[in-house]
Parts: sequence; C-alpha cells; structure tokens
Amino acid sequence: MYKIKSIFLTILIFLFACEPDDICLSEIDDTPKLLIGFYDKNSGNLKEVENLKIQGLDNDQIYIFETIDSIGIPLINNKNLTTFNLTKNFEEDNVDSGNNDKMFVNYNPNWIYISRACGYITNYDIDNLIIENDIENWIIDSEIITYSIKDEENIHVKIYH
Repeated sequence: MYKIKSIFLTILIFLFACEPDDICLSEIDDTPKLLIGFYDKNSGNLKEVENLKIQGLDNDQIYIFETIDSIGIPLINNKNLTTFNLTKNFEEDNVDSGNNDKMFVNYNPNWIYISRACGYITNYDIDNLIIENDIENWIIDSEIITYSIKDEENIHVKIYH
C-alpha cells in the first residue's frame, strides 16, 4: 500500500511541477507556408496545373509532383530570397521533360518568440515575386494578394497560366 501511495504522489508532483511554458500545445501555429493558387489567365478561376513539380533551387527535395490548383510551399527563414523551379507537364521517367519556370520570392522574415518549448516561428513580408522570362514561359503573370504571410488561411500569391 505504501508503494502505491508513493507512486501516486510522485506522479502528482510531476504533473503539477510542469510549467505551462514547458509544453508546446498543438494549437500553436507553425511557421506559415507561402500559399500559391494557380488561375486560368482568361477566366480568373482556379485551374489545375498538370503534373506540376516544384523544387527549390539547389535542393534535391521535391515539394510536390501532382496535378493541383493550389499549394503551400516553405520559404527559407534565415534568408531574404527563396527560388523555386516550377515544372509543368513533368514526367517522372524523363527528367528533362516539361516546361520549367523559375520563381524568385524576395521577403523579410520576422521571428516571433512563442515560448521555451515552442521556440520561434517566422512570419514573412513579401517584397516582390519575379518569374524569370524564358523562351516558353507557361506562367503568364503573377499577383501578390497578401504581402504579409502570417497564416495559411488564404492564398498569398496568384499565378496565372
């Protein structure tokens, strides 16, 4: 009986000894991603991009490879520039396939302290977005809808194709 009381008392001490700052709750938002919506150049409606591959410049990680009309992609939080290759009609078995456009996102990161357990998150203020011109751009135009990236509730950037 004495052992059970000791174990119970020890558990109670650990439960009440925890500071709220020691636990990062799941309700705490993470660093938001840049939300991009792909739109038809004529109608202005959301329009899927066939076999879209998005990959960061000098990065082996592919963020997406599928047919989609919108996506969230991460920005580098310790720099002011992130560059992505957006390849339309990419074929997995042919690495040279598709039409590749390069997108440059210039921004200022803002670090926000949450707590000891959660650390920091980063919000961003977009300065500009540039689509590199090439012989066959599939991206016709782009529009920044929200310059301040603080959440993932709405599209930040529209890309017309």
